[in-house]
Amino acid sequence: MQYVVTARPIVAEMASFWSLLNDGTINAQKPDGAEIVASMKRAVIGGGKVSWYETCYCNPPLLHERSTVYDRFFNDVEIEPHVGPVHLEGERFWDQLRAWNTGKNGGSRHVDGIANVAKYVPVRIL
Repeated sequence: MQYVVTARPIVAEMASFWSLLNDGTINAQKPDGAEIVASMKRAVIGGGKVSWYETCYCNPPLLHERSTVYDRFFNDVEIEPHVGPVHLEGERFWDQLRAWNTGKNGGSRHVDGIANVAKYVPVRIL
């Protein structure tokens, strides 16, 4: 069955997410890793939330995906069954992830009301 998922990214975790998506770690996860990567490549971001569609045959839906990946990188996950064509509006999430993690977009981690809450704290090592 196909589901539409909407979630708020945890910006402080997006560098780790980007690495795992690109180094083959998530793709190698069985049985759903390839679907997770494909879902993130077609996901969109707008209004501070990421939306994507995903195929899953489990009950409850996306249980394994959430326990192994999504709950680490997203908050406020909403999953709705969907029948028919899917049309998601927003900017490509994959492009935003790349920009956040490769220094493009000025290296800014702020988009659509999402801001990185990490602060620079100087450390003195003796």
